[in-house]
Amino acid sequence: MTDAASRKPGMVAEDIRYNASVVRGFIAFSRVIGKLVLLASLAVLVGWGSNLQGLQPVLDSSLIMRVGAAVAGLIAAAAMLLAPRAPRTSIVLSLLLAVFGGAELVGYVSGWNGLGAHGLDRWLLVATGRPFNHMTPVAALGFALIGALGAGVVARCSAWLREVCAFAVIAIAMGSAASYGPVLAGGESDLLAQLPVMTALTLLLLALAWLSSEPTRGLTRIAVADSVGGAVARRLILPALLLPVLLTFLLTLMQSWWRLSPALTLAMASVATGGTVATMIVWVAFLLDRSERQRRTVLALREDAHTDGLTGLVNRRGFDETFAVLLAEAIPGTTVAVLMLDLDHFKRFNDSFGHQAGDEVLRATGRLLRGEVRPRDLVARYGGEEFVIVLPDSDAERAERVAQRILVAFRQHAWPLRPVTVSIGATIAAAGEAGEVVLHRADQALYCSKQQGRDRLMFDGGPCQGVLAAGPVLLP
Repeated sequence: MTDAASRKPGMVAEDIRYNASVVRGFIAFSRVIGKLVLLASLAVLVGWGSNLQGLQPVLDSSLIMRVGAAVAGLIAAAAMLLAPRAPRTSIVLSLLLAVFGGAELVGYVSGWNGLGAHGLDRWLLVATGRPFNHMTPVAALGFALIGALGAGVVARCSAWLREVCAFAVIAIAMGSAASYGPVLAGGESDLLAQLPVMTALTLLLLALAWLSSEPTRGLTRIAVADSVGGAVARRLILPALLLPVLLTFLLTLMQSWWRLSPALTLAMASVATGGTVATMIVWVAFLLDRSERQRRTVLALREDAHTDGLTGLVNRRGFDETFAVLLAEAIPGTTVAVLMLDLDHFKRFNDSFGHQAGDEVLRATGRLLRGEVRPRDLVARYGGEEFVIVLPDSDAERAERVAQRILVAFRQHAWPLRPVTVSIGATIAAAGEAGEVVLHRADQALYCSKQQGRDRLMFDGGPCQGVLAAGPVLLP
């Protein structure tokens, strides 16, 4: 996380704040998926190797992954689980998976069987009594991309390359998931023969898990950001992934039940898609509206916490935070003028006329000070009857002009009980200078103004420098 007050001049910081609990949840999700894929792949391999007659129809169905895909899933899960503690081993396994998937794909394209060419198919048939079911071409492509994705994540390679691989795998998996809709509705789908549902689900979860394993890098930064965009992404990702399957299933089921024509089904699909998108837009608008109202509430509370209730000026807490930022972010080579002000004989005024009258003087002081400065200048009640004005990008000449205007404004103001004057001490700060040092100099100049007769401006290093070296003389 970054904060303006903690930045050094000239330092560029990434202004992204992450939700720590969400980041931990994404990382935990990747670990859980790795274990689930490992168990599922082992279950398929054990069922294939055991040669139990009751399992064979299940293993041969279009829903369960083939043996080759189970081997690939086992390698992918091992690479994911080993990534935090053994990154090199994880990279090797991911590259092995990419080669394995690539070899299977090349075998389909060229007609060359890598396993069969070395007699492994025949050996596995003899050992298990079951033929080795190679993964389909689509599955081979998906696992090759998963291998490249895993190697890229662990090796911290180009973020865009990793995300291209991830999105390609997600597209492959979602295509198979969408085709499962007609199957649920009693229809048929050729794509399931190319990519069984279990394989598609495994590829989808592996892609999401690899992206979640380093959530603060790449596009997943948006989903874990502590912002409105992060909240929207976390709420809409899952519905967006499930939407194709759900719409396809419902529309196919309606077409089957009511014997709708293809043209009417297409029209209904358009209406359903538009309605879903509109619903998501309304949902996003609701989240943005609620977030904006919360932001305004937080800003109002923060403003209340940094505002002096009597004068309406910035209070001491707000001044300390803002002054540090002004000095730190001042352009090198420029100066900042600081005026320290104190109402003359204010304690005596309170004793004579009461604290209520004193409060009215403080309110009037706040109005007078704001009227003599620019909107971007900082005016604060420093404590009691003491005030501070910070003039960014200002030199001694401008500080003197502002101070003289303030002195004249106090002299000419129609005070109801008796005239009120103010003493001013001024100093010039360089960019990046420590705030405590600057305020100390302004405070010394203020005491010098008191010593010289009040109702005047004095700069630090003036005629009182020798006297104040031993410590300021406290005057009411």
